Amino acid sequence: MKLTLVNLGIVAAVLAAGATLSAQASANHQGGACIARVLHSEKLPFAPLQYWLVKVNLEITPPDGRTYQVAFHDNLPWQAPPQRRGQVFRVFCDPANPGDLRLIH
Repeated sequence: MKLTLVNLGIVAAVLAAGATLSAQASANHQGGACIARVLHSEKLPFAPLQYWLVKVNLEITPPDGRTYQVAFHDNLPWQAPPQRRGQVFRVFCDPANPGDLRLIH
């Protein structure tokens, strides 16, 4: 499944494993390293078998400090817990294109 935002399965796996995210940039990305904080997360009904359907609202803080919010729905494997309010992780973001978020790994 192609996502317009962060792949929730990868985010959940990284957060569940307690892995540390590094600040290595991809060569073709025009944005910068940003902080993403979960404002709200909920499980919704009608997910495919062995998946959660989650709705997540993120607050993105780019290097310039002007925060913005993004919201999205996605399927998450049932083995990974949904994100919780207050969780923080680093992503590449471009404020000119708010839907383009990529995990820093």
